[in-house]
Amino acid sequence: MRTVPACLTCVLGDVYAAAQQVSPDPAAQLAVAKDCMAFLADTFGHERVPSYYITEVHRILKRDTGVPMPFAESRDQLNRVAMELSKNIQTQAEKLDGLPRFRFLALWALAGNSLDSRTVGIGYSFEPAQMLRHLQSYADRGMARDHVDRLYERIAAKTPVLYIHDNVGEIALDLLFIQEIRRHGCPVTSALRGGPITSDATMEDGRTVGLDKAVDRLIQAGPDTLGISWEEASPALRESMLSARLIIAKGQANYYVFSEHKGELAAEIFCLFTIKCQPVADVIGVQPKQAVGIFL
Repeated sequence: MRTVPACLTCVLGDVYAAAQQVSPDPAAQLAVAKDCMAFLADTFGHERVPSYYITEVHRILKRDTGVPMPFAESRDQLNRVAMELSKNIQTQAEKLDGLPRFRFLALWALAGNSLDSRTVGIGYSFEPAQMLRHLQSYADRGMARDHVDRLYERIAAKTPVLYIHDNVGEIALDLLFIQEIRRHGCPVTSALRGGPITSDATMEDGRTVGLDKAVDRLIQAGPDTLGISWEEASPALRESMLSARLIIAKGQANYYVFSEHKGELAAEIFCLFTIKCQPVADVIGVQPKQAVGIFL
């Protein structure tokens, strides 16, 4: 999905909200805003996916503030609390089997996608103490569009999976879903970002929650990009995408990329994410803030 005019206010609102959290100094916040507006004035257009612009303005934020990892404390906190909650979710899953168990863990992995503390409308001060109630409400809500049964058929056939992650915290719930996928005999390669950007999970975050021990292969997707970048994809990710038979992509930013480039890949692509804005909702045909698990 390419950028539309409505993305402009979202990109600016997002990075300004971030600047307010990273620096209390109004002059520093203004410098970030001015530099981002200058960048967008020169580059903003329909030719690229929205996540390109969000990546670049957050790189400006890091450069201008001198903070290489914004939100480090909340990132760590989300990972820790999600790891603790995942124990309870795993216990519940043990009471199920077959498709009901698979669907249960897919729903919780999807619920984890709502933890994006970066997104406009959710804010940067997400309280981990509220996390269980928040996640339970999303898991109970289900999916507005639901292709999980079809995904289960692919997993039951032992199809190898390339799993592309999204956010911190969320990856602890992805881990449970990946364990279920591997329980069916599917090899899993996981891809994480090489550097911090907003709330996206890095290789270090993956090791923190134990993903490196839960998957067959853990690869770096690229540098500090919001979601994966088609242009900045690492050689390992590019090779994995080209050889993959089934890709599970978490998050709206990854939906942007795969919906735009799916014709260049032989793999089936399953996107699992919460819809964050009206333009994406319009394309998919549901309402904003609803969750979907769909094959492209």
